[in-house]
Amino acid sequence: MEWNLDDLYAGPADPRIEEDLKAALALAQGLDPQGLLDPKGAQDLLGRYEKALELAYKPLNYASLYFATRTQDPEAKTLLDRVRSRFTEVRNRLVPLEVALRKLPEEAFQRLLAHPGLADLGHFLKRQRAYAPHTLSEREEELLNLKALVGRSAWSQFYTEYTGRFRFRVGERELTEMEVRALRRDPDPEVRREAHRALYGKLLAEAPTLSAVFNAVYLDYLQDLRLRGYRHPLEPVALRDEVEVREIEALLEATKAHYPLVERYYRWKAGRLGREKTPSEDLLAPLGEKPKVPFAEAQALVLEAFRRFSPELAEIAREFFEKRWIDVYPRPGKRGGAFCSGGLPSTHPYILLNHTDDLDSAHTLAHELGHGVHFYLARKQRLLNFGASTPLAETASVFAEILLDDLLLERLSGEEKTLLLAERVEDAINTLFRQVMYTFFEQRSLEARKEAALSPEAFHALWDEEQRRLYGEAVAWTELDRAAWAGIPHFVHYRFYTYSYALGYLVVLALYGKYREEGEAFVPKYLRILEAGESASPKEILAEAGVELGSEAFFRYGFGVLESWLKALP
Repeated sequence: MEWNLDDLYAGPADPRIEEDLKAALALAQGLDPQGLLDPKGAQDLLGRYEKALELAYKPLNYASLYFATRTQDPEAKTLLDRVRSRFTEVRNRLVPLEVALRKLPEEAFQRLLAHPGLADLGHFLKRQRAYAPHTLSEREEELLNLKALVGRSAWSQFYTEYTGRFRFRVGERELTEMEVRALRRDPDPEVRREAHRALYGKLLAEAPTLSAVFNAVYLDYLQDLRLRGYRHPLEPVALRDEVEVREIEALLEATKAHYPLVERYYRWKAGRLGREKTPSEDLLAPLGEKPKVPFAEAQALVLEAFRRFSPELAEIAREFFEKRWIDVYPRPGKRGGAFCSGGLPSTHPYILLNHTDDLDSAHTLAHELGHGVHFYLARKQRLLNFGASTPLAETASVFAEILLDDLLLERLSGEEKTLLLAERVEDAINTLFRQVMYTFFEQRSLEARKEAALSPEAFHALWDEEQRRLYGEAVAWTELDRAAWAGIPHFVHYRFYTYSYALGYLVVLALYGKYREEGEAFVPKYLRILEAGESASPKEILAEAGVELGSEAFFRYGFGVLESWLKALP
């Protein structure tokens, strides 16, 4: 039940780690940006640039995965620190080529786009070019990379290590964060209240330290905005995601306009619980007896859900189990949450879970396996086109969860079907509406950080306002709920990433609608989306499947599906 990292390296002392880092550095040091002026020379340069990145990223990927299950292990921490430092050294050696590419004279840049040998890198070249207005000099770029080591990267690692040591006492048990979060879904209301008090009481007590982390990473981001000449805090995110700032804002406002759906659901849930309002301790309360789902059963369900949609996807997913690409259960020192590390085209993805043998964990398995097959199929691309752009990052993961629900709903009837429909609505609330709420919180707290560091109380107040705006009058809050912001790692590790869950969820609803309309004919189109990686823009990739990203119809369709789920509740 623990992953096998031997496909990367034999262990933290494997000499190949250092050999790959040295080879990467040697390649990076030998790149002459002048070669970009000649298309044939540029083809060779970009090939070596790509190889240097691969050689440097593989050790970083391994060190990060090794650390993720051993956050309290000094050897794991030392390895990650060393590899991260060496990776930054390689990245700094690649900066001159990147800067030169972004600032290449227009005539020379057009020659690169027209060269047949660079045809498969057209989108990559245009993406690099888009960053030209915000690219600094070689020396300045190198200094910013070095600053990141003691800035956002250092704070991010500290947050992971620090919160990874948290233990929560519920009754006689001492639990990890993921274990105590799982208890917020326990059938026993007293257990839920104890878990709520343990989790948010701890976050409230640690808020002074964690607010210092938030203030540091926010200031780091604000400095980068100023140094790079961005005019809007969302501009780097929009540039990264190949959308416009106004399109992100339209998504946020469209979602906020549908907040009443959330209040409507939690009024319905309060009625089911026999309450006037849903107590905050019961936001995740099961509405009936929830089945235990051991990992073997979760595996069988997810593989069957994949098989019904596409036998090819099911066979890919099966490899993750058979070849031990998944780390399954929580244990001391292992980081919380779940993620899929995409790896490289020359390697394969890995998945980290904290499975707690319940239906929610089965959904998490489907979600992360969705990511896994996405990265697996994207390996058909070369490294510079590999991965998934943010608007498409959740395409396979959320789609996989809906496929699992479709399978389960066919097998259920009556009350069991109602309970699963309620689960589906709650998932929509958590994946779409709450992520937009997070984004509004992040926007407001970042704006306030421009004036001065925020106190824990200031963070509490902003969080409280945003969650009350989302849930309306349907939820009864406690003082402890005000500290929930401190336990959301996305606010530390990324900037404005949470909005992408909302965008990704609406993308999935649009694709799912196409699947319901077209049936099996849709499957090859869907697989091509996953295989495309980042070889084209998200809008271009989705257009091939008949989805117009960000259009009025796109929003109308997505929220219409959500309303239909709510109407189906008795």
